[in-house]
Amino acid sequence: MWTKEEKCLLWLDSFPLEPVKKQALIAAAGSALALVKSFSLYAKDVEPELAERMQTSLSDGEYFSELQAGLEKEKITPVFYGGEGYPEGWLTLADAPLCLYAKGDLGLLQEKRFAVVGSRRTTEIGRKTGKKIAEALTAHFAVVTGSADGGDEAALSGALAGGKAICLLAGGFGSVPKENPLLSETEKKGLLLAACPYDTPVRTYSYEYRNKLLAAACEGGLVLGAAKKSGSLITAKYLKAQGKKLFAIPYSPSVAAGEGCNALIKDGAFLTERAEDIFSQYGITVEQKPKPTLSDTESAVFKLLQGLGEAHLSEIAKDSGIPIFKLTAILSSLEVKGAAVKLGGNRYAAV
Repeated sequence: MWTKEEKCLLWLDSFPLEPVKKQALIAAAGSALALVKSFSLYAKDVEPELAERMQTSLSDGEYFSELQAGLEKEKITPVFYGGEGYPEGWLTLADAPLCLYAKGDLGLLQEKRFAVVGSRRTTEIGRKTGKKIAEALTAHFAVVTGSADGGDEAALSGALAGGKAICLLAGGFGSVPKENPLLSETEKKGLLLAACPYDTPVRTYSYEYRNKLLAAACEGGLVLGAAKKSGSLITAKYLKAQGKKLFAIPYSPSVAAGEGCNALIKDGAFLTERAEDIFSQYGITVEQKPKPTLSDTESAVFKLLQGLGEAHLSEIAKDSGIPIFKLTAILSSLEVKGAAVKLGGNRYAAV
């Protein structure tokens, strides 16, 4: 069912050339089909050994059949440059991928998309807050994120709970760990994407390219956690360069894992504590859900936590005057109601 042009795009994309080089070859020939028909004229622009492999593949009747069979075996659907579902924001990039490889619900590519990212060191409260925000965002956006532990993981979990999760990988599908429950769930209930062929490994520069594509595919983005130097800030850099709205969760000055977020806010990113902070910037009105009902004692402990920021169980007991054995039950109730989160080392914080 693919057109001749799409087949030629798939053929060219199967070779290890940088995306910008592939785009340049097509531009020089006028189209992927024209490149295939007259490849000998452009072979000089490719490294000799690779050019020979490409030329040989064109006379090999099995090459494309094997390429197609490999996609079918892995249940991968290619989305072609400029075709239906291909992110419009990528069309202006000189290094846009020729094909986007997909597993899952392709209908999510038709949704408005919003990026939610965070570093591997995103704090527990940042992850919990981010998960809640990502789930709420799915009322109006498909949430797009990466596949790393920490902030990306929280965003993906929240988006899956909301039913609109998209994960963009840094390498090909062959680089995905076989035992990754969250990515397996994304493939079944959301959309798993790769902007490069199956066998493409993840290299150091792969993450920046992925983050650039992620930013270009979305209408805006939220950073859940970032230290001074973090990959999440690369996504933020591209969002800002592309004129997209940028949001960040605020952190206490003493939290190193949030210094990058605070710097973004100082530089103009919207301070974000809940999904409504994002919706308001897009003119989206959301019906407010009733806040959980707290007892007088729970309210007092919650307000104390808000003032303390993050505090140890013994510090909360001292300041509240509540014995630890009673306080533990109160804090557990606040956790269940989504008003508090337990951190490592018997420390707690208000949500």
